Amino acid sequence: MELDAVMGLMSQYGVLILLIITCLEAMNCPGMPAGVVLPAAGIYAANGGMSLFLAIVLTIIGGMAGTTVLYMVGRIGGHPLLEWLNRHSKNLRKANERCAEFLQKNSFRKIFIGRILPVVRTILPLPAGAFQVDPVSFMAASALGIACYNIVCVSAGYFLGYLFI
Repeated sequence: MELDAVMGLMSQYGVLILLIITCLEAMNCPGMPAGVVLPAAGIYAANGGMSLFLAIVLTIIGGMAGTTVLYMVGRIGGHPLLEWLNRHSKNLRKANERCAEFLQKNSFRKIFIGRILPVVRTILPLPAGAFQVDPVSFMAASALGIACYNIVCVSAGYFLGYLFI
């Protein structure tokens, strides 16, 4: 999705579309890159469509909604898939054990950092759910990481929007 398309949707449908787009982006839906969606929210705010604070809050809420969906998909469907893979491959079983150990040990810090890194940020909820990472810790670390990432990206769009208006 291009910047003009995102801006057009926000102009046409208002702030509700921002929640939907950021939720889809957090769910790793094709065509919804954070590098376009989040700065577009800032540019929209700079053009008077909403306050910068509201743009940031809405993108965090949308991001958390998408993250929750992916975490639950991993939590409900991931464990049976992992068990099936573990039965059929010794190498996958060892890799799964290492991944589970990695996610369980110091999970808050690792998830927080993972939620800031592009690509990792949208993939992380699935294995976290599948490997049964504590949901409270996962959601808290995700909220903090999403907030940091979104504040930077939305604010960048906001200030760039002011420069080029």
